[in-house]
Amino acid sequence: MSLNKKTSDSKPSSPRKPYTSPKLVSHGHVKDIIQGGGGKKFDSGGAPGAGNSKGCWIAEALYGVEDPRTLLLRAWLSVAYDERRPGWQFIALYTRFGRQTADLIYRGYLPRALFHPLFDALVNKALDDSAQTILAR
Repeated sequence: MSLNKKTSDSKPSSPRKPYTSPKLVSHGHVKDIIQGGGGKKFDSGGAPGAGNSKGCWIAEALYGVEDPRTLLLRAWLSVAYDERRPGWQFIALYTRFGRQTADLIYRGYLPRALFHPLFDALVNKALDDSAQTILAR
């Protein structure tokens, strides 16, 4: 018997799903997301339980370490702090208390639902600012 012939006891293959073309989702240029558009990272270290992260600890607790929203927020907050954009004082507070707050979220002492509306709004603001920056170029 050759390897190409099917045996009588083999199972029929399951039907395949119909093909759909891939959809592109843009969260900005990779360099801008990772490096913050040329700005310096304003914080280092990592959230407890999050491995070797480089800031944006609460976003990591909400979305995950490698989630594009976390990367976008990290870059956007870094640039906003470096350029002293409106709200940079809150970012300075975040660098002071963000790690501890994320730890409380990871441990379940603070509910994630409490922080999701704020960080979802920050993601939208970061996307809007990134779009305006790209249009200005």
